[in-house]
Amino acid sequence: MRLSTVLGFRKRRIRNRIVTLGIIISGMLSVAFAIITFYGQNAGNFVISVDEAARIRGILISEEPTFEQQLSRLMTNPVEEARDMTYSWLKIEEVEATNGNYTDPDHDYLAYTFYVQNSGNETVDITYYIRITEVHRRLDHAVRILVIEDGVQTMYQMPDRTDEFGNPPYYPDIMPESVPFLTQQMVMRRTFTNFKPGQIKKFSVIMWLEGYDPDTTDEIIGGRIRLTMNFTVNTFS
Repeated sequence: MRLSTVLGFRKRRIRNRIVTLGIIISGMLSVAFAIITFYGQNAGNFVISVDEAARIRGILISEEPTFEQQLSRLMTNPVEEARDMTYSWLKIEEVEATNGNYTDPDHDYLAYTFYVQNSGNETVDITYYIRITEVHRRLDHAVRILVIEDGVQTMYQMPDRTDEFGNPPYYPDIMPESVPFLTQQMVMRRTFTNFKPGQIKKFSVIMWLEGYDPDTTDEIIGGRIRLTMNFTVNTFS
């Protein structure tokens, strides 16, 4: 049953429509990925890559915390039938307990866990950011992006619009307070410092169409969004 049907919440609903989610991750200095959302066709794979410059500094990626298998690229499976849902429906514990792809048997959203390791012999500072590179039908206003860094959750969204009376949208108390996108194109930017040799960081990334968002309407059907997430070794490190 769809979220909007359960809540009786929105006047305009996404009526029995399917949005296909997929992710493609490609590298810049170390790790990068892009999320693509399509309606009516299959999306690409989710690819994480490490380029030559990052490997020289000893930055590695893997779906396994043991790093027994170190690949130049990691791929996820596309999510082919995603409808609007909400934060409380996410199975976050299961996502974090599953290395690589996580497929929810009950709801459709993108969820992927991977690891970043400093296998070099120098301590470095790393900045990572998520940037929107392509968007159609205002899909960027309806999505939520949850980044979990070593167990710490941060949820990002496009700033909400108020209604004609100046009131913000209603969201359940269980939903975490979101961080607004930095700009129309830049979702977020963060830095973790003193990434020591042998240290490993764990990341889980989840993306979904938020059913409580008033921008989740029929107008986004057929929309598409592409984002890149880049992990960069700071040049002054």
